[in-house]
Amino acid sequence: MKLSQYSLASILAIGALGTSNAWLSGCPKNLAFQLTNVFQAGQIEFPYAKCEETSGEYVAGIARFSSEDGSLWKVINAYHKITGGDDVFSKYDNALKKRTSSSSGSSLDGFCDAWESVGTEQKFWSAQGSVFESDYFNPSQEMADDLGLKLSITKAQLYDAAIAHGTGSGSSELGGMVETTNAKVTKDISGDSSNTLKINGYKVDEVEWLKLFLTTRAKYKDVHGAKVSIDSYAYMINRNETKWGNTIYVLNDKGDEGDVTCDNSYSPYPVPDEDLGATTTTSSTTTTSKETNTDGFDPYDNDNDDDEDSHDNKDNDNDNGNDNDNGDGNTKNCHGYGANYTCEDGTKENDNGEENCHGYGHNYTCDGNTKFAFGFGLLAGVLTLLSI
Repeated sequence: MKLSQYSLASILAIGALGTSNAWLSGCPKNLAFQLTNVFQAGQIEFPYAKCEETSGEYVAGIARFSSEDGSLWKVINAYHKITGGDDVFSKYDNALKKRTSSSSGSSLDGFCDAWESVGTEQKFWSAQGSVFESDYFNPSQEMADDLGLKLSITKAQLYDAAIAHGTGSGSSELGGMVETTNAKVTKDISGDSSNTLKINGYKVDEVEWLKLFLTTRAKYKDVHGAKVSIDSYAYMINRNETKWGNTIYVLNDKGDEGDVTCDNSYSPYPVPDEDLGATTTTSSTTTTSKETNTDGFDPYDNDNDDDEDSHDNKDNDNDNGNDNDNGDGNTKNCHGYGANYTCEDGTKENDNGEENCHGYGHNYTCDGNTKFAFGFGLLAGVLTLLSI
C-alpha cells in the first residue's frame, strides 16, 4: 500500500511539557529523530506502519516495539483506550499479554497485516507516540538532565541509545551504559566543548564524556541500529559537529556521507515553522568547509589510538564512478527514495537503465537491483515517498 507522509510534527511535541531546558527541542530534536530513524528503519520518516516478524518475535512501529518485551502490548493497549477497545487488535490481546511474561504465547498470525491496516491513522500514531514518550524519549532526556548535558550531539546520542537498547539499568541498556561510562571517570578530563560535567567529583568535558559513552556502547554494536549510530556520531565528533544548527553532516545506515536537515518536516498537517524548530539559519558547526579530524576519536579503540578504521573525509565520489551526477555525467544533485530518484533538472530516470537509485547530499548511487534503498538529501521539496 502507499503510505502517506509521516507526522514528525506530532512527535516533535513530545517532551514539550518537560520541566528542564536541557531536553532536546526544536530543530536539534527534529534532526535527532530523523537520524535515528535512518539507523533504525533506513528512512528519515517515522515508520508508523512498519511491522516485521522474525523467529516468532514481532517488531513494529516508530521505536521497534517488541512483542517480547511488552512494549508492543503497551502500544496496543494505548490504542484500545483511544478506540474504546473494539478494533483490529482485539483478538490479539490475550496472546500479547502472555508474551509480556513469557517468550511464547498464542499465535499472532495476521498481526502485521492488522498493524499495517491502521498504519496511517492519526489515532494509531498517537498510541505509538504515548509509549514512545513515556518509555524512550522522556527517560533519555531525564538522564541527560541529570548529567548536566548541554550539547545537541550528546542529548541526541542518549535518545538514540534509548531507542536501540531500551532505557533500563541492565549493562546493555541506556541506564546501565551511562553507569558504566561514569565509572570510567577517575580523574578530571579536559576538552574543548565549553561544557563541563561533574562526574564522581571530577570535572569532565562533555564531548570527552560522550566519547567514553560511545566506547561503552561499542561493546553492544550488534544491537539493531547501534553500530551505524556509533560510527555516525564518531564521525560528527571528528567534524566538531556538537552544537546542531539547521543541517548536520553524518554517515547514513550504509556508511555513506550525507546530511539531514530541519527543512524535512514530513508533516501531513500545516504546522507553524516555530513548532518544528525549522530555520534557514546555519551555524559554524554545519558548514561544508568543516573538515573531518582524521587523527580523531575511534570508539572501537579503547586506547583511542589511530588505526585504519578511523573515519576520514571521503572524496565526493561513489564506488560506481558517478561523481555528483546520475551516471550520465550531466545531471546534478540526485537523490530520492526506494526505486525512485529525482535530480535538480527534474529527470527521474537513469540513462544507464540502473534501478534503485538513491542519494545523500550531492552524491547518489544505484544498486542495479530491486532492493529497497533510502536517501536523505539537500532538496527536500523534490523527495519522493516510497510505495510499499
